[in-house]
Amino acid sequence: MKQNTENTASFAAVLWAEMPLSLLARSSCTEIYSLVAQKQSPPVSRRKKLSRILAGCGKRLFIATIVAALTVGLARAAEPVIGILPKTIIGDVFMKNMADIAVAKGKELGAKVEVYSVSSHEAVEEQVSAVEALISRKVNAIILAAIDSKGLAPAVDKASAAGIPVVLVDSGVQGANYVTVVQTNNVAASSLAADYAAALLSDRGKVAQLEGEPASETAQLRKKGFHEEIANYKNIELVASITGHWTTPGAVDATEAILKAHPDVNLIFASSDLMAVGASTVLEREGRKDVLVLSFDGLPEGVALIKEGKSVGDVAQSAKAMGQKSVEIAMQVIKDKNAASSIPKVIDSGFVLVHPWNVDAYSKDTFGK
Repeated sequence: MKQNTENTASFAAVLWAEMPLSLLARSSCTEIYSLVAQKQSPPVSRRKKLSRILAGCGKRLFIATIVAALTVGLARAAEPVIGILPKTIIGDVFMKNMADIAVAKGKELGAKVEVYSVSSHEAVEEQVSAVEALISRKVNAIILAAIDSKGLAPAVDKASAAGIPVVLVDSGVQGANYVTVVQTNNVAASSLAADYAAALLSDRGKVAQLEGEPASETAQLRKKGFHEEIANYKNIELVASITGHWTTPGAVDATEAILKAHPDVNLIFASSDLMAVGASTVLEREGRKDVLVLSFDGLPEGVALIKEGKSVGDVAQSAKAMGQKSVEIAMQVIKDKNAASSIPKVIDSGFVLVHPWNVDAYSKDTFGK
């Protein structure tokens, strides 16, 4: 009997410990604890009272559960929602990495970052529709890597007019009302590529560039930086500059066209790592070990080309810096709308030249291998 009493008392203690910490439930549960914890089995009258209290407690616990559920729901509703629109994550490793990093940073800061990718780097209308859908949903902020520097301007202005701050990332949007653009200084970075190319060629030779999508501000700036800087080397000729559409297949077609028109080209600068993969594929197939490849992005694909001896270097931008900083700024403006006025209009996310002498260190620091 004593053992049973102790077990009953122990059960009551556990019951109490596991109860929701709600004042709606505790009054009845205290009565239950008092009855069950007594040192002898409850008589019939005590059992009836216990049943009555349990019934009341059940109702109160139900109410407490509803209140708790509503509290959780309100907490979730209060969680800021940020829509991020990369250019596309289909076949674009850099954009995929940036979006994943943004999602992780959102969790860290207590926000839900939702990724909305379109089908390609040419799907301007899809991206416009995605922005408009986020406006209709009344999300707290939008992070946009614009496919078209002009075509996205009306959508950005529409979001801003609706009170939704827009943080641009990787590419700017001309004339639009946005908070800031977090991006690589593409002119400076591609100028560095031109200087490196000139050094490799001892300031003499013929070079070509594989450009990104023509409507992209990023593509335009990388073209500008490379063209303007390479022009400073009087004995280096820029023989071709055509789009590879940011893709490996596009670069294959463009590289074939360059080799056909200019078989004596000495170096090809690909404005993205995926295009560098396409260029190196064609050069390897044609047995053209005399043509150097230089790329831009700093992705695993570009690093692998350097390690395999298929590329002489890679101007690496930072998907991590873009993804994290854009979310941090979005959260800053969500919490304080007036903060936007003190944020610089352009934030440089940085870049570094990766080459055969530092590629192992860069790979370990960036990818852990």
